[in-house]
Amino acid sequence: MVISLVLLFITCLSLSFVEDRLSDRDKKILYVLFGIAMILIAGLREVGSTPDTASYEEMYYAKEGDLMALLREPSFGIITDILQSMSLGISALFFTYAIIAIPIQLSALWKLSKMPFLTLTLYISYYYMMHDMVQIRCSVASGLFLWAIYFYVNHKKLYTLLLILLGTFFHYSAAAGLVIFFLGNGFPKWQKYALCAIVPVGVVVYFTHFDILSFVPDEWGGLKLMKYRTMREKGVEDELAGWRFEINILIWMRIVLYYCCIYYHDYLVKYFKYTSVAIKLQGVGFGFLFFANALSQVIGNRMNDYFSIASVLLWTASVYAFVPMIVGKIINNVISTIRFVTSMLGYALSLLWM
Repeated sequence: MVISLVLLFITCLSLSFVEDRLSDRDKKILYVLFGIAMILIAGLREVGSTPDTASYEEMYYAKEGDLMALLREPSFGIITDILQSMSLGISALFFTYAIIAIPIQLSALWKLSKMPFLTLTLYISYYYMMHDMVQIRCSVASGLFLWAIYFYVNHKKLYTLLLILLGTFFHYSAAAGLVIFFLGNGFPKWQKYALCAIVPVGVVVYFTHFDILSFVPDEWGGLKLMKYRTMREKGVEDELAGWRFEINILIWMRIVLYYCCIYYHDYLVKYFKYTSVAIKLQGVGFGFLFFANALSQVIGNRMNDYFSIASVLLWTASVYAFVPMIVGKIINNVISTIRFVTSMLGYALSLLWM
C-alpha cells in the first residue's frame, strides 16, 4: 500500500508540470484513472493497515443499543444494514465509502480548478490519507463541502444548503459548514482585519487554555460539552487528538499560506474567484483549532481539518502570484512533497509496517 501511495503521488505531481500541454480528452481520461486508483487503494485496505479501521470495524459489527452503534450517523447505519444483509464484511464498508467519496471529491476539484492535477497533488499530499484512508465518514462530507463552496461562489445558495445538509447525513460535524452563509463573497476591510486577528488571538487563548464555551447552558448542549471536558481530564482523547498545533508543521505551513493569501488577495481573486471564501473558511478552521482546544483537542483538530479543505484551493490560488507560473508550481509541489512525507509519518504511520 505504501508503494501504491508513493507511485500515485509521484505520478500526479509529474503530470501537474505538463497538464497545460495535454488535450482535454487526455486530461479527463487520466483524471478518471487516478480516481479509479484512489478508490482501489482506499477501498481495498485491511483492518489495522491505517488508523481508525479498528474503530470502524467495532461500529460495523456493533449491536443495536451498543455505544459504538449510537455513534453511527444515519448513512453509516443504512450502509451497514445493506452490506450486512448481503453477508459482506468490513472490507465492503471501506470500499463503499471510497466509491462514494472519491468521485465526489475529484469531480469538485475538477470544477474548482483550472489546474486539476496540481490541485489533486495538493489533495493527495494530505487529505487523501487523512480522510479517505482514515476519517472515511468525514471524507464524504468534505467532498460535498467542496461542491458547496463551488455553488456558493457561483450564487447557487440553495444547492449549497442542500449539499451541507446532505454532508450532515454522513458526518454530524458537517453542519458547521452552514457558517459559509455568514461569510459573504466580498472581502471588506473589517473582515480582513478580523481574519488577521484570528491566529494571534487564538494562540493566546490556546496556550492559556481559556474555555470560551464554559458559559454554554446545559439545555443548549452544555451537558454534551461537559462529556468532552471529562474525556480530556481523563486523558481519553490523547490518543485521538493527533499532533499538537505547536509541533505540527502542516498547520504552520497553512498559517503562512493564509497570511500570504490575505496580503495578495486583490491580485489572486482576479485569477481564482474562490480565493475570498477559501481564506474565510480557513480562518474558521483556525478558529476551531485555537478556541475549541480547551474543550477538546480532538474537536478542535478535526473541525480545523474539515474547514481547512479550503487550503487546497488557497495553495492552488497561490500559483498565480508567481511569474512565470512554473515557479509557483515548483514551490507548490515542493510543499506537497513535504506534506506527503509528513502525513505518511504522522497520520498513516501504520502503513510503513505493511
